[in-house]
Amino acid sequence: MKSDDKQIAEYVVNNIDVAIEKGWVKVFYQPVVRTLTGQLCGAESLARWIDPEYGFLAPNKFIGPLEESGQIHKLDCFIVDKVCSDIAERLGNNLDTVSVSVNFSKLDFETADMLEVVKNAVAKYNIPRDYIHIEITESMIVSNADLMRGVIDGFRNAGFEVWMDDFGSGYSSLNHLKDYEFDAIKMDMEFLASFTDKSKAIMTSAITMAKDIGLMTLAEGVETQEQVDFLYSIGCGKLQGYFYGKPLPLDEFFEHITEKGITIEPRRWRHYYQAGSLCARYTDEPLEIIEDDGKDFRTLFMNKAYKRQILTRDYTLEELDRVIYETKSPLLKKYREYADTIEKTKNLETFYYTFDGNIICFQGVEISEMEGKHLIKGSIRNISLDNDFKKQNNVGNKLRELNHLFESIMIINIEKDTVFPLIGSSKYIEMPESTKNVLQEHLNRLEEGFIADADREKFFEFTDTSTLKSRIEASDNGYIANLFRFKGPDGNYKWKEMSIMMVPGSAGKEYLVCGKATADDAAHFFEKDSKIHNLEDYGIKSDDVFSSKMWESIVAGSSVKFFWKDKDCRFLGASRAFLDFFDVKIEDILGKTTKEMGWLVDEKAYDDAIHEVLSKGNNVLKLPAQCIINGIVHNVMSDKRPIYENGQIIGLMGHVIDVDEELSRLDKIYNERRLDPVTGLMNVSALADVARSYAHNYAVNNVNYALLILRNEYHHRIVEDYGEEFGNKLLKRASEVILEVTDGKCAVAKCLGADFAMITDVTEVGELKALVDKLRTELESIKKLDGYDLTLKINIAYKLRNEEGITDENMYSAVLDVLMK
Repeated sequence: MKSDDKQIAEYVVNNIDVAIEKGWVKVFYQPVVRTLTGQLCGAESLARWIDPEYGFLAPNKFIGPLEESGQIHKLDCFIVDKVCSDIAERLGNNLDTVSVSVNFSKLDFETADMLEVVKNAVAKYNIPRDYIHIEITESMIVSNADLMRGVIDGFRNAGFEVWMDDFGSGYSSLNHLKDYEFDAIKMDMEFLASFTDKSKAIMTSAITMAKDIGLMTLAEGVETQEQVDFLYSIGCGKLQGYFYGKPLPLDEFFEHITEKGITIEPRRWRHYYQAGSLCARYTDEPLEIIEDDGKDFRTLFMNKAYKRQILTRDYTLEELDRVIYETKSPLLKKYREYADTIEKTKNLETFYYTFDGNIICFQGVEISEMEGKHLIKGSIRNISLDNDFKKQNNVGNKLRELNHLFESIMIINIEKDTVFPLIGSSKYIEMPESTKNVLQEHLNRLEEGFIADADREKFFEFTDTSTLKSRIEASDNGYIANLFRFKGPDGNYKWKEMSIMMVPGSAGKEYLVCGKATADDAAHFFEKDSKIHNLEDYGIKSDDVFSSKMWESIVAGSSVKFFWKDKDCRFLGASRAFLDFFDVKIEDILGKTTKEMGWLVDEKAYDDAIHEVLSKGNNVLKLPAQCIINGIVHNVMSDKRPIYENGQIIGLMGHVIDVDEELSRLDKIYNERRLDPVTGLMNVSALADVARSYAHNYAVNNVNYALLILRNEYHHRIVEDYGEEFGNKLLKRASEVILEVTDGKCAVAKCLGADFAMITDVTEVGELKALVDKLRTELESIKKLDGYDLTLKINIAYKLRNEEGITDENMYSAVLDVLMK
């Protein structure tokens, strides 16, 4: 050691406490960017010593001496505290914040309990655990394997991510990945300093291997655009280095990010984009990852193999999106239909379409969803370039450009009883997974659920597979076609043309079934066949006088409380029973809506039901509601169905049932009203009933009981970060844990906000405290849900009924008072 180095080392060892106290030791941050999006997704914290006497001290000037003197833990404990403090300050000021990784020395773990240091700092500054990541170097594992195994397991079990730093620098990296549980690996770009084909191949293999075992990947030391492009192409998840910024103090760090035009990834989007990062990889197979917000598509990743299938030259991602998704091509509508289907089914879906005279096979699956956005992983194959397919000229000629003429094309195999979509997919039917590709099941469900009643017999005959071959052979056109009315998503019926042709060379076993819309004015040609229902099936004739008299009798004398309305939901008429029930005359309601009559307690549910009927053509059955009639609230149920003319909805008809007059239904409604819709537990109203029973037993038999209220103090923060829907999922999971822990010893209810209340006859103080401790431990062990990181802080308070000052009336408020302290 040089004399001046020795002098500095002695100075460091003697002044570390002063340096920390006076702020000479500072935390600098270096940006970490997600490769897929270019967003800031994290930072690494680095210690810097800016001394009033020696100026800026390089890390090697103070870290070594502190390790040798056994004081390195002082530095690292300070860094942990300062990082948590910085994160808390930004969160408290509603400023964008990212997770930060911290580095430790092996000696830290021999000198101090660093897990407790980190846990205490996180609790002290009230920040979520997932804002802190722990970096462990490979050399630390080599030096003390047993110690580091406990360290790694301890941090991960406590909910902290642990990253292997300097991966590949040691001789036993693969063994370490096999024997230890990490969340991510960091690789230094020094490995690629030569940037040869050999070094690239090794880096590619390392990234691919990490993804195969579910590890996140990060490359540090990234300095050039060439390196960025290469790491993107092989699917490296995150990038760090001078290309994005050098380590800087916190304020300068975020100023630099803003100046560079780098946006910041919010906490709630981490898991969403991480799912995409894990799927991006080097492969010889075509691969793309696109983001769909329901309106526009954005390409996040596309490898060269994918581009070769559809493009003649290399494009940037922005150019790709302009060429593919920002055009007026009719294919854009097809892309939207495909995406909607993939996002709806959550299954791997296959679609065929044509592009520039080529037949394309696309397979896609949703890999992540968040707030209306979807990440889709796709693969593509240009079948026209496939030598085996080129031999099938007959099929190829049949398929080429058909997607511009037909909405959907399916290939059916009568012998195997299968159906497979070639172009588009069925808009009219949802199939159970077990019968999804079964031909006869598909036809039966289509006929029963979406074909107009009056067309069903014709549809049954048209799709009769036993006569299909003979009918096609007898046709002069070489195919058969017919028109049917299909019920669309808006509830209206539209004429669709179906045609069936035999696949040449299949010996009558395989057929193409094609569907398309008819001309816009086609309805004029079918007015004579406009009825949706076959009235004859019910014994009704349009010119039957008896039917007319029967209708008069039903309206005037039936006990059914029914009514009918126009397209604007205004009353056109009602039965006598309906008028009597609501105590009105016909002139009181004609031309008015139900809302104008002022009968409803909950108008939103009513509005939703009307939308289902008049805008979608759905039948709304057994809709519960409360109606105020002469000051009395009645529990009712109602059915509503659309009325059609020429296939278009012109109004609705419905009837009302007074549930209060039917005890069996009253019991069902009563029970449903006692349950919390999110958790399935009792609600506050039901809890009050249970409390009265416990109170009665206490008053009569002196049976003591306890009331507990449980609250996740961080629930509001979780909802702010991840949304209300996710918050409800957490409440549901928490309710399941509570039921498992209480094991029938408590009556459990979901109360206001994120509170749970429990009433139990467990009144022995020691046993009650044990129950509280177990509830807290088990709930706080929920560290992930649906892949999202969580930090829960459970507060539980309780009171015994026989405690001094406790009454049946004040017990709940008394527990709340304890909870709030």
